Amino acid sequence: MATVKWLLAGAGDIANSRVAPALHDAVDSELLAICDPVRERADALAERMGTHAVYYDFARALAESQADAVYIATPHHLHVEMCLDTLAAEKHLLCEKPLGINGAECLTLLDAVRASDRMTCCSNYRLFTNQFKTTHNMIASGELGYLVGGWAHDEERYYNPGNTPFRKDLGMSPVLGYGFYLINIAQTLFGMPSGVFAQMTSFNCDNKPDYDIDDLENIVLCYPNGQQFSIIINTTATAPLRHAYQFYCSKGRIHWPHCPPHFNLPIHKITSAGDEELADSFSGPEPVVRPNWHLAMVEDFVKAVQSNTPPICTIESAVKTAVVTDAIFRSSESGRMEPIVWDD
Repeated sequence: MATVKWLLAGAGDIANSRVAPALHDAVDSELLAICDPVRERADALAERMGTHAVYYDFARALAESQADAVYIATPHHLHVEMCLDTLAAEKHLLCEKPLGINGAECLTLLDAVRASDRMTCCSNYRLFTNQFKTTHNMIASGELGYLVGGWAHDEERYYNPGNTPFRKDLGMSPVLGYGFYLINIAQTLFGMPSGVFAQMTSFNCDNKPDYDIDDLENIVLCYPNGQQFSIIINTTATAPLRHAYQFYCSKGRIHWPHCPPHFNLPIHKITSAGDEELADSFSGPEPVVRPNWHLAMVEDFVKAVQSNTPPICTIESAVKTAVVTDAIFRSSESGRMEPIVWDD
C-alpha cells in the first residue's frame, strides 16, 4: 500500500504529545512537514520528530509540501477555515475536535466535504479505545438487553497549556472542548437526540481575566423513544480529577469508573449476578499504562485513504455533534427544552 504523507498544521501541546508521534509511528504513514506560525515551536517539533520540511505559513505549506493529507491541530476557531483551505488544495483532511465553534460554519464545511472526493475525518480517538469497543459490542449483542440511558461526568481543571483567553468566540467553552467527546460517544451509541435541556453557569472561581465561558454544565440529551443521557462537566475548582461513564441497559449496566485519556483501566459489567470487572477491556498491551490514544485513529484514517472507504470518525458525525452543541447553548439561554433537527 502507498504511504500517506502528512502535513501537520499546528505544533502545540496536542501535536507534540500525541498527533506528531502518531503520524510518525503509524503504519504506512510519514510525517512529511510541520507548519506553525510560531517559528520556535515549529522548529522544535520538527527537530524532535526528524522532519525536515518546516513552514510558518499555512498557504505556503499547502502549496509546497507535496503532502497527501493534512492534520489540523490548531486553535478551535481556526479549524473550519483551514479545513476549507485543505479541501481546496485537494488534500485529504483529518481535523482535531471540535470541528468548529458553531453549527453554521460546520454545515458550510460539510457542503465542501460532500463536494470533494478527498477523505475526511474529525478526531474522536475515544471510539478506538478498547473500553468503547467492549461497550459497543455488549450493547450491539443484546447481552444486556436494550439501551435505555446513561451518564457521563467529567470533572477536572480546564487544561489550557497555550494560555488561550477563556472566551466563547475562540471556541473555549468546555462544552466544545470536553463535551465534544461525550456528546459524540452518546450519539454513536444512542443515535441523534431529538431534544436537549441544559443549564450552564460561569463561576470563574480563580477570577481569571478575559473570561466569559461557562464552567459548570448540566446537560440532558433526550431521544425519540424516551432514552436519556446526562452529561455533567465541571471545571470550576482544583480537585481530584473524576472522569466516569455509565450506560443503562434493560438487563444491566456498563460502568467506566475511570475513563481514557487520563486512565487506562478495565470497565465493569453490572447485572443481577453482580459487578464483574472485564479484565481485557483496557487499551493497549497492559492496563494502567496509557498508549498514544491517537495512533489507532490515524491508522484507521490511513487505511481509509488507501482503500477509499470511510473512516470510523466522519466529518458528518462531527457536524451532528456541532448541531447538538448549538441546541445545548440555546437551551441554557432559553431555560427550556430545545429541539434538535437533523435532515439527512
